[in-house]
Amino acid sequence: MTAQPFTHLPEVGSTNDWLLARTDTFPDGHWVIADRQTAGRGRRGRVWNDGTGNFMGSVLVKAEGPVQQLSFVAALALHDALAALSGQPSRLALKWPNDLLLDGRKCAGILLERQGAALVIGIGVNLAHHPDIAERPATSLAAAGLPVPTPAALLDELAAAFSQWRGIWAARGFAAVREAWLARAAGIGGRIVARLGNEAPEGVFSGIADDGALLMRLDDGAVRVIHAGEVFAI
Repeated sequence: MTAQPFTHLPEVGSTNDWLLARTDTFPDGHWVIADRQTAGRGRRGRVWNDGTGNFMGSVLVKAEGPVQQLSFVAALALHDALAALSGQPSRLALKWPNDLLLDGRKCAGILLERQGAALVIGIGVNLAHHPDIAERPATSLAAAGLPVPTPAALLDELAAAFSQWRGIWAARGFAAVREAWLARAAGIGGRIVARLGNEAPEGVFSGIADDGALLMRLDDGAVRVIHAGEVFAI
């Protein structure tokens, strides 16, 4: 088992909610994983309920500074952990702002939530199975024909990788994280559309800014800075 402190739950409503309710109980770096999640959620309140075989986990962070940047830290850790377990890093890519793609389809997602000064980072990974969503095609390691690790085995790799990348972020700042994230990113230089409420600008994905915002080069040459929204390749 992982050397990182963690709690294992057979079933929980949401690993994020469970840890958010206990931020005063557990120390920085504590992980919780569950076999089954009955009230999970993804970004923008989407349901993320999953069953046995997939990874559902959260980690508690107690740190100062621009902790929202830790979504990129978590993404790097997740990419590296799955690359190590699958042996197929070329099939994995990161999608702004917080998804991991396998063969171009969503395989994992990350959700950050705060409780006072504490931050909880939730991570869901489709290991054994995946939802069937037409707009956001998904996959799993099993569907992609890759070895399927146990959630505990993934936690071993993920917790170690997260600790390593968090240390790099703390020592060298976001610039080092940004560089590494871009090296693993999907669609750099490709056309994208961003769905931003009442508008949907199109352009070229040209990178991410120093604060993690997405940079879109519009057809007139101007650069649009996008801090939040849904982005799709076109």
